[in-house]
Amino acid sequence: MAKRAPDRKKLLHTLARQVKRAAQKEAGALDGRFRPRVVKSRKTYSRKRKHKGGDSADG
Repeated sequence: MAKRAPDRKKLLHTLARQVKRAAQKEAGALDGRFRPRVVKSRKTYSRKRKHKGGDSADG
């Protein structure tokens, strides 16, 4: 059996993906600064703050 030629579309897609990823690495997108390190759980109830001022001494 003769060996098939590589698929041209797949090759172009692979090359384009490599170029995009290299650009992202140069921009620093993959060094962890642009992504949250922990995904917040949606099971926990987030309460609204009672006072906008924050911590005050007189309660």
